[in-house]
Amino acid sequence: MTAKNLRLASFDVGTDDLRWWAPEILERYADGFYTMHQQLFAEVCAQSEPDDLGGTTLKSVELIKFEPRKGHYPSDAELADLDGIVISGTASGAYDQDEWILQLQAVLRNYHQRQIKLSGFSFAPQILAQALGGKVDRNPPGTELSVVTIQLSEAARSYFGTDRTAYAIQVHHNDGIIQLPAEAASLGTSGVTEYLGWMLGGHILAFSGHPEYSRDPWILERMMRAERRDNLVSAQHIDYGLRDLWLPTDYVWQTQQQFRFFLGQCSL
Repeated sequence: MTAKNLRLASFDVGTDDLRWWAPEILERYADGFYTMHQQLFAEVCAQSEPDDLGGTTLKSVELIKFEPRKGHYPSDAELADLDGIVISGTASGAYDQDEWILQLQAVLRNYHQRQIKLSGFSFAPQILAQALGGKVDRNPPGTELSVVTIQLSEAARSYFGTDRTAYAIQVHHNDGIIQLPAEAASLGTSGVTEYLGWMLGGHILAFSGHPEYSRDPWILERMMRAERRDNLVSAQHIDYGLRDLWLPTDYVWQTQQQFRFFLGQCSL
């Protein structure tokens, strides 16, 4: 068995949204998504056994914060010292024409060409798809939120080397991937959203599911109540989502698969 530390860049593109959306979240998570992901990774790392991670003892996961919305990216020297990049969620759309989104797409295309490991949640599969020739738009069936069951594709089962056919996780999205990039494989579907994440080679693994919300459903509860208050999502959707919000999820399993990806144990 081997022992390993992971050193990852955290591309925080969503914390600025919390300041107007649900600022009370920042009272519990001072640095927003960065703090959420730090706590998530530390918890799952501590409770994972070598058998969970392909025989590897994961000693620690270090996150280094970068803020693409402010043009803050790793230097080439910093990239060389990283095991990969994690992209957070955001209220923005991958198809928006904001300067920072267009710059992020260009950076991701460069990273893809260099086979730098790219992962993340929610916005991550959308921005990566949009950057690499796929298409993102408003999700045709509409908003999807709260706990969903993802039916894993055959490609995903092979990718993760699992007999598991499905898993539960929290999601929160109004947009959806309409077309995957060339050679990408679907992670799976909920029956509402066609592509709930995708994989490409051994260097891209992007999840629609939010393990940080699943670890602490209070986060999504605050977001959903703010959306109802501001009429951003229908009250019916919110009431339905709140009903299932605290159901058990498999966020530990999803995070362990993400660790295995960064450890080089997953590939198409």
